[in-house]
Formats: sequence, C-alpha cells, structure tokens
Amino acid sequence: MIIYKADELKEIKTFGLNEEYIKLLSLLEKIAPCNQFYEATEDCLVITYELKLNLFNFINLLPLNAKAQIIGLPISVSQRGYYGNINKTIEIIKKRKGLKIVLNADEQIIKNSRTLSTFVFENSFEAFDDYLNKLRSSYRRRINKALTYRSNLIIKKIENSDFSEKHYKLYLSIMERTDNPLETLPIEFFQNYEAEIYEFIDKETRNVIGFIQLKKFDDRMCFLFVGFNKDEVKKYDLYYNMLLKIIEVGIENKVQIIEFGQTAEESKLKIGCKEVYKYLYVHHSNTIINFIIQKLLPFMSYRPYKTVHHVFKE
Repeated sequence: MIIYKADELKEIKTFGLNEEYIKLLSLLEKIAPCNQFYEATEDCLVITYELKLNLFNFINLLPLNAKAQIIGLPISVSQRGYYGNINKTIEIIKKRKGLKIVLNADEQIIKNSRTLSTFVFENSFEAFDDYLNKLRSSYRRRINKALTYRSNLIIKKIENSDFSEKHYKLYLSIMERTDNPLETLPIEFFQNYEAEIYEFIDKETRNVIGFIQLKKFDDRMCFLFVGFNKDEVKKYDLYYNMLLKIIEVGIENKVQIIEFGQTAEESKLKIGCKEVYKYLYVHHSNTIINFIIQKLLPFMSYRPYKTVHHVFKE
C-alpha cells in the first residue's frame, strides 16, 4: 500500500481514472485542501478526503454530525472515488480506523443502501430544435414556456478569469440552502479550473442573475455547479432555462452523455434525463458502532424519485 499525491497519479496505474479528473484532483489539493490522499495497490486505487457531515441527511431525524473519511472526489460530482477491484477496496477501507463512507458507488455493496441518484441525458439529437420536436406535447409546452423568458436574458460564455465576487455570491446562495451540503469551494476554483462558464444577465438591468459551469470529459459533459438567487427563479423561469442551456451546449458539442448531477430530480427528468442509482457504503472500526450503522443504513438511505415521465414521442 502506497500513499500518493494527485500529481503522482499520472505515473501509476489508475484503473481507468480519467486524466482530466487527475488534473481536477491536483487543483483541489492546492486550493481546497481537506486532507486528501490517494492509496494504491496492484488491485485498486482509493481516493479519500475528510469531512464532517450529517449521517441522517436523507431521513427526518435530528442531525448526527460526525467526522468521516469520504471515499469519493472532494467535489460535489457523482463520480465514484475508487477504481479497480471493489472487494479489495472494501478490504482496505475496513482496515482503517474510525468512520468511513463510500459515496457514489456504481454497484450495491450493502442491500438497500443508496445515496443520491444521478441524472443523465442521452444525446442522440442533431440540433436543439431536433430535441424540441421529439418531445411529447405536454413536456414541449412546458419547455417552450420557459424559453419565452430568453427574450429577457443575455446568456454568454465568459472567461474563467472573469468569474467575479458577484458570480461567487450566487454560488454561495445555493450552498446556503442546499439540503445535502458537502464541501464549499473557494472562488479560486471557478477562476482556475478549465471548465466552461455561462452567465445569465438581465437584459434590461444588465445584472448577473446566474451562471452554470460545465466540463467536457471525452464524450461526456458534466454539469458541475450553478449559482442563482431563489427569488430570481420565477421571474425568469431561470432554473429551467439553465437546464435547457446545458442541453443546447451538449448537443452543439456532440457529446453522447450529459451528466446533470444529483439534485432537482423532477425538473431533470421532465427535460428527458434518466435516473441512475448510486450506492452508499459505511463502515466503522468500532465493532458495536459498526453493527448499529449496518442496521440503520437502509433507513438512512436516499429514496429514489417514484414518478415515471415519458418525455419523448418514441
């Protein structure tokens, strides 16, 4: 077992960890340190960081805040934090002291133990109009209603260096009201990470009212972060317009998949996303505490969205 820094991962077998994710991890080490470390064996790679979080995020009980080792990327994306042999990964985790939590596992490790689902859009469209034409009428009406607000908006791509305090305050407003908070990133992340940022401006006042941050990984595009004030949403149908802009950019870039992240299930399903389950694993080195956790885990888990939306004609 060897512990690495992010930059050193380029020199070893990473079991399919994308090079772009290694660049991201290197940046986060510098600007958002949270005791990140990377363990590698001949069988697997385990990405870990430390965080205090509420174990009862997904059920209506009193908060139980605890310091934990999180096996995952130290950023709010749906990517898993282990690569290679899952059984060897679990062996490594069980040997560590304290509380350990695997987020966003692709396979079920413990029965009925889910974390937030992620929502993906499968892109098979030639153009944005093609997408609109293939929607069922009720969903197309809702989307066209949102698009009418575009006449009041200026939507443009900005340079990362132009990401300012006014943009950052919009990001912080999201973090302050999120139901499932993890880490809050510094402004330097948005200014230095090689991703696309689109700002939304009120055409009349010229005020910045929102932004979206997108990153392309080969044939996939990820919706990373967003910023807006809650009281602006209804005035511009802003959140729907942000989601639709993401689809538009993804179609223009001809990506196969757009990853929309793990919140706002209903809105994302109604624009044509599919739900993909993600799984949770929790272990504590104290035998008694671990026994209690394993019994409680199914009740602590995320409950998937139940309504099925048939968005497209075919």
